[in-house]
Amino acid sequence: MAPRFVDGLRVTDPATLEVAAAVLAGLANKRLVARLRAAGLDAVGLAALDGGTVEAEPHARAAMLGAVGTVRQVHPALLETLLGQGRVPVIASICDCDGALLNVNADDLAAALAGALHARALVLLSDAPGLRLGGSIVPRLDADSLAAALDHPDVQGGMRPKLIAARAALDAGVPRAHIAAWSGPGTLRTLIGGGGAGTTILAAADALLSHRSHS
Repeated sequence: MAPRFVDGLRVTDPATLEVAAAVLAGLANKRLVARLRAAGLDAVGLAALDGGTVEAEPHARAAMLGAVGTVRQVHPALLETLLGQGRVPVIASICDCDGALLNVNADDLAAALAGALHARALVLLSDAPGLRLGGSIVPRLDADSLAAALDHPDVQGGMRPKLIAARAALDAGVPRAHIAAWSGPGTLRTLIGGGGAGTTILAAADALLSHRSHS
């Protein structure tokens, strides 16, 4: 099947939904769980709908996008229990509404979960090395500059949903968001520690502290 996207969001027809659910909540999820367990982490594979963790509703543009959903509310109790037990939830971005499955953009889901869990950072890893404007990666961005970045003509395809997700996370109280590409073992540790390549987007207070620390 040839994938189709609208503003960086995958068009999910019935056939695509079956593949997305089978791969994201099945094969890809269990491969990640297996790799994490091999690395010594007690990982637990879930889909966002499991245990009513995420309430979703059809996307406002569902007539064009198909079975695509948006997050309405997060109920983090199950995830908090797992985290409290030292387990690592691995969550596929498959939700439900009125008994039907919905494919939710993974960046949006991650942002909603980060806010609900009071995470200290949202990290969006993909093959995108960061926000690229004028041919160069923007290493650091503050929340007040996000609107201008979203209006920039260079922001196209999947980068727009990533910036929108980062903004949602910051609005929900997450101090910072990172957009970067996976560069091997240590990538997460380096990004959360404030180093590495990619784009870091800071909430206003964090941006001020970062500026003072570098001045």
